[in-house]
Amino acid sequence: MSNPSQPAAGQPWSEQDLIASVEAGPKGPDIGAFFDFDGTLIDGYSLTAFARHHLRSLDVTPADLGRMLLSGIRGVTSEKDFEEFTELGFRAWAGRSEDELAELGERLFVQGISGSLYPEGWRLVEAHQRAGHTVVLASSATRFQVEPAARAMGVSHILVSPVEIVNGICTGRAGGPLLWREGKAVAVREFAEKHGIDLSQSYAYSNGDEDVPFLQTVGRARALNPGRHLAEVARHYGWPVARFRSRRTGVADIAHTAAGLAGMFYGFTTGLLLGATTGSRREAVDLGTTLAGELGSVLAGVRLDVHGAENLATRPAVFLFNHQSQLDVLVLAKLLRGGFTGVAKKELANSPGFGLMFRLADVAFVDRQDNAQARKALEPAVQKLHEGISLVIAPEGTRSATPALGPFKKGAFHVAMQAGVPIVPIVIRNSGELMWRGATTIRSGTVQIAVLPPIATDGWDAAGLDQHIREVRGQYLATLANWPAHGTGQVTATTTVGFEPPPALPLDWGAATRMNPLETAMWRAESADPRLRVTVSLLELLDPAPDWDRLLAAHEWASRMVPRMRQRVLEPALALGTPTWVTADDFDLSRHVHRVRLPGPGTMRQLLDVVQDFAAAPLDRNRPLWSALLVEGLADGRAGYAIKSHHSATDGVGAVQLMAQLHSRTAEHDPDRPEPPVPAAGEESSRTGLFVEQIADAVRATPMAAVRQSTRALGALTQGWDAASRAAGQALSAVRFAGQGAAPPSGSVLLARRGGDWHFEVVDVPLADLKAGAKAAGGSVTDGLLAAVIGGFRRYHERRGAPLDRLTVGFPISLRAQDDPQGGNRFTGAKFPAPMAETDPAARIAAVRQFVLAARAASGAATDTVTAALAPAIGWLPAPVVSTISDRLTSTNDVQVSSIPGIPFPVYIAGSRITHMYPFGPLPGCAVMIVLISHNGDCCIGINSDTLAVTDPGGLANDLRAGLAEVVDLA
Repeated sequence: MSNPSQPAAGQPWSEQDLIASVEAGPKGPDIGAFFDFDGTLIDGYSLTAFARHHLRSLDVTPADLGRMLLSGIRGVTSEKDFEEFTELGFRAWAGRSEDELAELGERLFVQGISGSLYPEGWRLVEAHQRAGHTVVLASSATRFQVEPAARAMGVSHILVSPVEIVNGICTGRAGGPLLWREGKAVAVREFAEKHGIDLSQSYAYSNGDEDVPFLQTVGRARALNPGRHLAEVARHYGWPVARFRSRRTGVADIAHTAAGLAGMFYGFTTGLLLGATTGSRREAVDLGTTLAGELGSVLAGVRLDVHGAENLATRPAVFLFNHQSQLDVLVLAKLLRGGFTGVAKKELANSPGFGLMFRLADVAFVDRQDNAQARKALEPAVQKLHEGISLVIAPEGTRSATPALGPFKKGAFHVAMQAGVPIVPIVIRNSGELMWRGATTIRSGTVQIAVLPPIATDGWDAAGLDQHIREVRGQYLATLANWPAHGTGQVTATTTVGFEPPPALPLDWGAATRMNPLETAMWRAESADPRLRVTVSLLELLDPAPDWDRLLAAHEWASRMVPRMRQRVLEPALALGTPTWVTADDFDLSRHVHRVRLPGPGTMRQLLDVVQDFAAAPLDRNRPLWSALLVEGLADGRAGYAIKSHHSATDGVGAVQLMAQLHSRTAEHDPDRPEPPVPAAGEESSRTGLFVEQIADAVRATPMAAVRQSTRALGALTQGWDAASRAAGQALSAVRFAGQGAAPPSGSVLLARRGGDWHFEVVDVPLADLKAGAKAAGGSVTDGLLAAVIGGFRRYHERRGAPLDRLTVGFPISLRAQDDPQGGNRFTGAKFPAPMAETDPAARIAAVRQFVLAARAASGAATDTVTAALAPAIGWLPAPVVSTISDRLTSTNDVQVSSIPGIPFPVYIAGSRITHMYPFGPLPGCAVMIVLISHNGDCCIGINSDTLAVTDPGGLANDLRAGLAEVVDLA
């Protein structure tokens, strides 16, 4: 089996790497190659060309233009945003015929969009076509934008956002689901099923952050020209990343162009003057051409990489070249140096500078619209060839709008045949990349050229001319498809014996490279105040105790499935900016997985004592932020398995998402499980380098971020006023119900002390019983848990002889959307000043229910605008400031309560069944943390209490059991 040598993991891929992977991969039409269009195959967006046309034609109303600009500034972040933005664009097409829009798309492609095509992308498409793959352009754009490019590239299949057409007329509305984000992924899967495509072996290419679901549909995803978010996701999954050279003009390009043109004209003029001293016009032109090519190319920064240069010695000859760019004039002058004349379109005869140069060089000017005139203009060329002057001509007749080779005209071949001179094919690979069609500037770089061996025309006749033209054009196509190795001048075809299957992907979990503001706050706060450490833990009871080697192997596999397990945090210099996740280059599993054995009799209390000490110990902030402990020696051959991680890595919901994917449904080993490769450590920035980079990012982003925040705030005011008013009304109603006046009371005096030491307890209750009891009072499981906690603390206060004042209860509100990536932290907090004196559990559930609904509504109305405006500043605050803010926000809570939906079916780890799963949250300034997770029909509740705040933790656990019983009895 032969495989291409690919870049080291984490290193960018070149065009050659991408094509080599196609050549080494599977062949045939059951392999798909799905290409995004805008930003992937073209530099920029096809919609821009349409927008310019509509603005010039006044097809867009000022109101719609303003809405489009506002939407663009605000940012397109959801399917709804994209739908609104797209429909605004469709309005300009309302009332136009389908044929008119198709013609407009074709015209705009030729006039503008074709000039922004990435040649690298074009050649990549051709590589897939040579492999016999089913090539598809999949775009959120419409067919009027995509179809012309597909036709030019010879691509038969497109997947695009539909436009509604009724009786041949566009209505200005979408004709079905738009292909954006998940919509594109769905379209690809449906296409694959219909056409028999094996997606696991197929390819997909995109540049867009929104195209992660699209790329996930295939086994061989490639991120081309990605933005920062997609680049982060690509690193997470191990997808190759490649960047094509931008087609946009810069200051350096303008300078190169000016210098190159000046060099050409100065060199030609100087050569003419020097050559005139010989008295030979031909020698003067040849010297001028030579100096123009040499001086112009040097000043323009254009170099030539020539294969088969020895074939240029064939003189006189008809030199054919595939015309890609206006730059070809400079390239040919440098390549051939002198002794030739050429053919140009008649419009150049009167062009300043070039017109005079061409006339002095006896260039033939032809009218491309008049075949008879063109043939007549070429007649003197035969005489020039007899005189020993070669002819340079583009057999396509004009520059191609795309990198595709156009059809060959007969004129050049007739001339060679009549003069009896050989044809020398000059194949230019990439001059269009340095100066593409329609461009006015030259980019520095190397033009690759292959000069093929001379082709004798002896014995040619008019009857066989078409066949000779096909053969010559075939040489061009073969050379462009299989570029010669350096220095050989020969075309070599690549063949492969077999191919490697695509590597398995890690889990879609924890792909973000940088911490969000909430995670940053949690990370920084504990560095200034150890009491605010936010280690989250999970204790699983295993039956029977697992085999140690198998458990280690399970962790090694998990560390490949979850790259976050091999990543550590890199802090910018001065601990200012955003902490960043980087793959550790010294990951050692033995530093993270440990085992101990309990002395007899192996009770639950002994296990909790070991686990609470393990959980409370700080994590090493210079290593991946997790640790696991196997506790053997429990009664009946069971074991405890505890795993802890830093809260900045994930919230509770994210942790359950992860465990559900890592735990097995059976005790037996799964031989078909995915086996991703070990994540490679990329090039790690220094702390100073990271700080400088983020400062630069912040400076660049601040003006636009301010505009976007303003437009979002305006949108919230103009579109969400009713929702915000309802939310405010519900919040005020809940406040009045709870008997709260202005500021909330300070909370329980009994729980006021804080020491920082942790104590663990556990409580169980059947999920069905708690759900039924809460439902009987009109509440959810979370409402029932909160009501039970309030009732339990009422009993605790009564037993301790403490007043039944307010109990300040904090609880999280999840901000996760259905399409949010897994892992990370997406929640906000709410506080409930709960009246402990209430003895009726149903009344407590009703009060809790009303408050929770109001808090969730209020968070939805206000969080986006306020948090988005304030959050970016968190990373730039010193750690002591962040710690002080965090302490004031959380230390006023007596208790924090969280309820997490868990795994509803039996699961196993290393062959052992997990019978119970107890979560333990941290104590970030509060007295007690109570977390419930449902597991296979049971509610497993972990209680973490501050030892100074709660002096009777066992009694508190019993009181909470009684509070739960009150709720259960309601059913």
